[in-house]
Amino acid sequence: MRSFERDRGQVVPLVAALLVVVAAVAMGVARVGTAVVTRAQARTAADAAALAGAVEGETAAREVSEANGGRLEAFERLGDEAQVTVRVGDARATARAEILLPTGGPGGEGQEGLTTEMRAAIAGAEALLGRAIPITSGWRSRAQQEALWRARGTNPYPVARPGTSKHERGLAIDVPLSFVPALRSVAARVGLCWPLPASDPVHFELCPLRTPRERGNRRGARDGRGGRVARARGQHP
Repeated sequence: MRSFERDRGQVVPLVAALLVVVAAVAMGVARVGTAVVTRAQARTAADAAALAGAVEGETAAREVSEANGGRLEAFERLGDEAQVTVRVGDARATARAEILLPTGGPGGEGQEGLTTEMRAAIAGAEALLGRAIPITSGWRSRAQQEALWRARGTNPYPVARPGTSKHERGLAIDVPLSFVPALRSVAARVGLCWPLPASDPVHFELCPLRTPRERGNRRGARDGRGGRVARARGQHP
C-alpha cells in the first residue's frame, strides 16, 4: 500500500511537469505563428505603400499603409523610385517601387486605341489598386458605336449617339459592375471621372483638364496621368 502511494506521489509531479512543457510548447508555436502572419502583413503593407508612394508621394504611401493595418515609418524618394518602411505590430518591412515611363508598346488588355493620357490614368489606378483593371469596353470605332446605337433598346445602359461617344475618342472605358467600387476608390486620384453614377455606373472617362492652379494642387494625380507606372521591388529584412 505504501509502495502504491509512493509511486502515485511520483507520478503526479511528472504529469504536472509534462503539462507545463506541453503548454510552453503550444505557447511558443502560437507566438511563432503570429510572428509569421505579422511579418507577411508588414511585407504586403510595404509593397502596397511603395507602389502608392511611387505614383503619388508620401501622403498616398501613408494612407495605403494605414489601410493595410500598418504605420509608415520612413519614406524616401530616390529619383524615379520610392522607398518605404512600414511597421505592423512588432514587424517591420521595407519595399521599393520603381516608376517606369511607358515605352509606347502594346497596352494592357482592352486598352488598344485609348489615348496616352487615358492609358496612363489606367496604369496609375492599377498601381494604386495593386491589380489589373478588367475593361469590358474601351475604344470603339464609328461602326461599333453605330451598331450599339441601333441596338440601344436592348442595352441596360445608355448609348451615346455615334460621333459623340468618348469611347470613340479613346477617352473612356467600361468595367464590370462588381469592379466599380474598387475603381471609384482611386479614380479621382488618377484623373478618372465617374460622370453617370445612376444611369451608367460602369462608365469611367478621363476628366477634363484642370486649371494651372488645380493641376498644381493635384500634382500627384497629374504624375499618375502623365504615364508613370509603378513596379514594386520588395526589400524585406
